[in-house]
Amino acid sequence: MPASPWYANAPLSMAHLCELDTPPAALISLAAKAGIATVGLRIAPASPGGLAYPLPSATEQADVRQRCRDTGVAVLHIELISITEATVPADFRRMLETGAAIGATRVVAAGDTDNFDIVAEKLAAICDFAQPLGLAVDLEFMPFRGVRSLADAVHVVNACGRLNAHILVDALHIIRSGTPLEDLRRLDPHLVGTFHICDGPLAAPSDLVAEARTQRQTPGVGAFPLFAMLNALPAGTAIGVEVPLPPQFPTLSRVERMKKLATDTRRFLSQGQAV
Repeated sequence: MPASPWYANAPLSMAHLCELDTPPAALISLAAKAGIATVGLRIAPASPGGLAYPLPSATEQADVRQRCRDTGVAVLHIELISITEATVPADFRRMLETGAAIGATRVVAAGDTDNFDIVAEKLAAICDFAQPLGLAVDLEFMPFRGVRSLADAVHVVNACGRLNAHILVDALHIIRSGTPLEDLRRLDPHLVGTFHICDGPLAAPSDLVAEARTQRQTPGVGAFPLFAMLNALPAGTAIGVEVPLPPQFPTLSRVERMKKLATDTRRFLSQGQAV
């Protein structure tokens, strides 16, 4: 019988995008009911005017910590830091301190300029603020932002030169950026931060932003070569499910949606084979 791959029974994380209308403490409770081990929290908007939960008060942060203690669900990452020419890294110190206060171990950043020297310089400064707080910084490449592909992200993180700088590999962005799977296989394992899993059709839609934010599919439903991606990643990489659920299952309750996503994802992962 073939050996089971490392991800067959891996604990799952849940990105906030799955139920973005749900505030952090409530999301943690939902994750516990769905058997999810960790969550990502959107405490800064992914785009101007986007929904986020900054948790500015000590009371809100204490509520999240208590909910984590009560449920056993941990906060894996906070998001999102957008890096542009105008970014002042020191402006994100409070966000990083909030992440540390609620037990997060990672923060997600994105490069919103194709001036990679600028992104690397400012990413390095953010990493320097994050390091004493125990936070790793995962740079997420997206084909509709300045840092578009895995190759772009590798260039920036290497130029950044910080040990706590890593790359968030998102299945959707691997496909839509045209990143060859061989690039993922050759990736230095030390550069891998987390992996976001979802599915979709191989043919790209006209609006990549809308797809990323509202049209992702449950693993196994689409045509992405997800097992090839997973087998290319270092064993033990955190797997975060990122599928916005309300548009797909509007008649289900929030907990029913999350339970379905967790169950379907685990069933899919259990079908993989070690290589």
